[in-house]
Amino acid sequence: MENGKTMDVIGSPISPTSKEVTGNSSGLIGDQVSPSNSLLNKFDTPAFQGEKDFKNQPVELENKFLLAWSNYVTYCTQNSQIGNPWTSLYDNPRSWYFNPINEPLYSPSEDNTVPIQWTAFPNRVNFYFTPLFTQKFGNDATNKLHELADIGPTAFTQKYNIELLVPKNGCNPQSPVTRPFGPMGPRGWQDEYTEWSVIRDANGDITTVDFTHENPEYWFHLWRVNPNLVLSLYQEILGHTNVKLEDLYLLDENNEPVIIRETGSYAYNPINKWNSGTSVTPTSGGAIHLTSPPNSLGAEIYLGAAATILREVNGVIITDANALICAAQYGQIHRNSDPRIGQSVNLLVQKNNIQVSLTNPIALYGQVPDFSMFIMPANANKTIQDCYSIVRGLSATTGTDYYPNNMILHSRFTIPEGANFTMKDIKINGVPIQWGSQIADTFKVQLAGTGILPKVGQQKQIFPPVADQNPGLPNLQYLLDYSLLEASLYNNLNSLSNLTSCITQVEVNSSTSNIAILTSGANQTTQFNFGDGISVVVNSFQDLGDQGELFVVTLIVNSSTSIGEKPFSLSNNATDPQFPVRGVLEVVPAGTLPSVKQNSTNNANLSSEKIQYLKTIL
Repeated sequence: MENGKTMDVIGSPISPTSKEVTGNSSGLIGDQVSPSNSLLNKFDTPAFQGEKDFKNQPVELENKFLLAWSNYVTYCTQNSQIGNPWTSLYDNPRSWYFNPINEPLYSPSEDNTVPIQWTAFPNRVNFYFTPLFTQKFGNDATNKLHELADIGPTAFTQKYNIELLVPKNGCNPQSPVTRPFGPMGPRGWQDEYTEWSVIRDANGDITTVDFTHENPEYWFHLWRVNPNLVLSLYQEILGHTNVKLEDLYLLDENNEPVIIRETGSYAYNPINKWNSGTSVTPTSGGAIHLTSPPNSLGAEIYLGAAATILREVNGVIITDANALICAAQYGQIHRNSDPRIGQSVNLLVQKNNIQVSLTNPIALYGQVPDFSMFIMPANANKTIQDCYSIVRGLSATTGTDYYPNNMILHSRFTIPEGANFTMKDIKINGVPIQWGSQIADTFKVQLAGTGILPKVGQQKQIFPPVADQNPGLPNLQYLLDYSLLEASLYNNLNSLSNLTSCITQVEVNSSTSNIAILTSGANQTTQFNFGDGISVVVNSFQDLGDQGELFVVTLIVNSSTSIGEKPFSLSNNATDPQFPVRGVLEVVPAGTLPSVKQNSTNNANLSSEKIQYLKTIL
């Protein structure tokens, strides 16, 4: 298991062959960069998996999905470049993070692309609990850390009657204010962009461990295009047909599935029973995609963009990984991933004087384990490599697209048929395998960053640490159909996982009611702006206190409104600066969306009980 100390995390080698991020400018891209002959005109799906998943599907569905995915990553990129101008100072703009779409200088190669890697085991488990567990469990402390990483804080607390508390503000560890260890969720604590599920036999011994690095947004978009394809992929990955389509539905407070207005089908629950928790049984459990709230693609891109701003205190540029997180307010301190990603991107800008973008296809990728850490039984008739397989993704990129190292989305450790040994006969670091997290100690997770030369005369952004803006500007939290928002909150997706990442659609020359706009810092007179041809009628407004403000509105789109995505901004005063958010609303041609029966909710006048209910679930 890795040491919990920061320098051990940050100082770990990237890979035997990769360039170090901390080198000087002469070693990374130099003057040899020239415009690419082939512009990147779309973002690809992680490990080019989309083309595989739609191999036997109608081509129009494949094209629809690939376009929606590229658009989503584009919106994430654009929003990440904006930063947070609404409630923070010194976090906008992020002009040294570039959008690679149609960028002539963008052409990933070994000379301009750097892999950024970290260990898959959740380092915050190590950092916060190694001293406590050493005191309480003695020589068994390491085993208990692995157990905590497998079963989670709730089960661990119940089993051992031990309170797992951490500082409420990790950047101020001396503060006496604490909170329960998290993040929340069925696998919330597995927050290194790696989550896993374990199958055990009747004796309680491990037989199989599945690891996933797939972002939830990919699966939300798959579901929007073809729910039956999602079902077949669940069945394929889990290896059985016990999964039913209705198992994957998002249910409301009345236990009824929620309708997606744009498709007429039912909505997807990312923490359904087949993608929840770490224990697999014939009737539930599995690790299809990431579920922990911070384990999203949007968070990955946002962090990468935030890290391009250099931070300065008293004339000194900050370079320490955790100090950067506290100064820039991105990510989570003491993880393996966020400090590593942020510091590496920051040093690319600082030391190499380059603009940075995460490398296409943007994703989190597992790496092949370090098999030298495993010890097989002396008489084993199979190798450790026989126990490992890549379920989804690639061992390496193919064709002309450059991406360093492995592009693994889902991997599996299992005892192969005919083996004369069990999982517990295999040792890692001299200890028999008892927990899936022991295997997580043996491999890395990776993303990559590509650099281009800055524009002529472009100066690095050197800002003080991020500070609160007071007063702040109104900002958007969610915009989607009210019934979908309410059901998502009822299922605690805002705290246990993630809400849908799919764009809300309305038709040209239409009136669409029951659209929820959840904001922060707004008031009853806040103005909404979707551009020309779209007007907003507020049907109800509720102040939810610390949880923000809820508007239920009707969107009226006139016949002359142009087709396409509409940047969204809001303001409390006419003099407020406008910072449009991308990817929340799209106008589509008339007749595109189905005529479906809406989820029955009269939201024009929310009852006091409904208001209190929303405050509770928020």
